Amino acid sequence: MKTLERITLMTATAVYAGYLIQQALKTRAERLYRLAAGESPYERTHPKPRRVRVS
Repeated sequence: MKTLERITLMTATAVYAGYLIQQALKTRAERLYRLAAGESPYERTHPKPRRVRVS
């Protein structure tokens, strides 16, 4: 029974680690695409306020 628990724990750990790696790669790719498009990291966290148009 101990080996089954160990295998289950190792499998769950591997799946979670894979998920974390996938999210890190996704975040990194998004940052690179934004930099390539000319957007600065500062703009991402500090968007410009929109002006209200008066007609």
